[in-house]
Amino acid sequence: MSTLIVLGYPSEAEAKSAYQKVLDLDKNLIVSLQSVAVVARRADGKYDVVTPGSKVGTSTVWGLFWGVLFGLLFFVPVFGAALGAGIGALTGAIVKHGVDKDFQDRVRNLLSSDDSAAVFMVVDEMTTDKFVDAIRPFGGEVLQTSLSVKDEEELKHALFKN
Repeated sequence: MSTLIVLGYPSEAEAKSAYQKVLDLDKNLIVSLQSVAVVARRADGKYDVVTPGSKVGTSTVWGLFWGVLFGLLFFVPVFGAALGAGIGALTGAIVKHGVDKDFQDRVRNLLSSDDSAAVFMVVDEMTTDKFVDAIRPFGGEVLQTSLSVKDEEELKHALFKN
């Protein structure tokens, strides 16, 4: 089972610091990351992926997952019209498999002020007490939702076929 965890911060600088710590924790096997990204809200209300590094997505499937998820969460058109109805199917798959309306609203609220940012990560497993102790100094607000193994495979299948 994978878990989608979002760590919300009042500034992009704080989110980037927490992101670097998460990468260190991954290297030290305290957390096993499938993918991680940082999203920041700008003064004009737009959102940018500002991840300093290359762990945003280790495959096309994860890149597509993040694109659709961020588009769903922040109402951002992330793809050209070429994908057409496929985006609706992908959005439906994400909602069906663990990212419900309540979770979407809570994530939007985390990033409701200018310069706010969040670290988004999909985690296979973690040593929770060590992870929490390491992240605690960064503060922030934590949201999470779980994907069963079956849901995760169905979601990846939906992403891949579209």
